[in-house]
Amino acid sequence: MNADTLAYLNQHQLTSVMSLTKWRQLELALHEKPEFVPHVRYKLLEDEGPNPGFTPVWWDELLAICERIEWLEVDPLKREHRGRLLPEKTTDFTDYIEAQLHKYRLPYSKEAQGIRIWGYLRSDAAMPVFCIAPSGETINEGKANSDGR
Repeated sequence: MNADTLAYLNQHQLTSVMSLTKWRQLELALHEKPEFVPHVRYKLLEDEGPNPGFTPVWWDELLAICERIEWLEVDPLKREHRGRLLPEKTTDFTDYIEAQLHKYRLPYSKEAQGIRIWGYLRSDAAMPVFCIAPSGETINEGKANSDGR
């Protein structure tokens, strides 16, 4: 790990959620269905906010910076422009993404903008509600429940 990144983690007391192995598993998880091309946005540790908008993912670049990713959101919707007269076609891949994350045992939470995979947790921030089981069970602050609270 880069010395500057390690110093930042120690200074801000961040807890690691993902390892390089888990980031590589995420790549595998999201590539098993050819018709789904993941669009992501992410927040790096040192940034005030996430990069703007969702863009197609370049895994080699993402894996090169994964030790600095605080979180990564995947847009579960595939939008296809069909011309000026027809409405945009939208396909929802939420079930596929969640099934893949469960298959590889990757922790995630559901956020307003998409499915968020956490790289690190901040000690001074609210604990996310992690989805951990296909049945919809969640975990928050060490207590499992089924209603997402």
